[in-house]
Amino acid sequence: MRRLRSGIAPVTVRRRAAGYGDVAPTDASIASATAVRRLIAGGGLTAAAPYLPPSTVDILAREFAAGRGPVTWESLAAPLFHQLLLASPEQLAALHEVTEGLEYRIKKTLPRLSEPTVAELLTQLKTKRYTHTKLQRTLLHILLQHPRELLAPEALAQGPGYLRVLGFSAAGQQLLKRMKQTARLPILTRAAEMEHPQLNLDIRAAAVYANAMPKRSAEELLREYRQAPIRLTD
Repeated sequence: MRRLRSGIAPVTVRRRAAGYGDVAPTDASIASATAVRRLIAGGGLTAAAPYLPPSTVDILAREFAAGRGPVTWESLAAPLFHQLLLASPEQLAALHEVTEGLEYRIKKTLPRLSEPTVAELLTQLKTKRYTHTKLQRTLLHILLQHPRELLAPEALAQGPGYLRVLGFSAAGQQLLKRMKQTARLPILTRAAEMEHPQLNLDIRAAAVYANAMPKRSAEELLREYRQAPIRLTD
């Protein structure tokens, strides 16, 4: 295996017992992520528990009890349709991955839907050219209003514009003090410390996700601004 400059060597892991995108389990203990999400949607966390590590079940149970999940595509239906209904084809075409005339197909499809759900929209939009996976990515870009030029290869090749700290230990805190003097990029510990297009995308995505939670709260909507980095114990 070819080793990258960073010293990290990629390792491939063979998929077994569950195919990518399988809608239902075909094995007693292994299921695709799609199948797990469907089990949770249809029968709750108990139905999916046999296919998840116990630690994952505990985390999901805690998050669901707090009203922070589950979040599904249909949880995002209202804001997504809001964007689709208001935008002109030209405005849609200016967003990332809206290509090959998809903007016109979207606008023609909206009035023909039998019900305003994301599942129905994906079904009606899907063709050999527009695969289900491609459409899901594109709808997310539309929902989050990702401008094409900001995610173009030329823009991404310039690399990140900042380093954001999510957590640190005591040793990490000492390292951060040195990095603030020596790092080539700004070190952020709070989202409000600077204005940057990449950071704006990060904050926007977190807020949209929080807005789709079963229990909406100002704390979650503004978490990117309010939550300080996590201090880890050694």
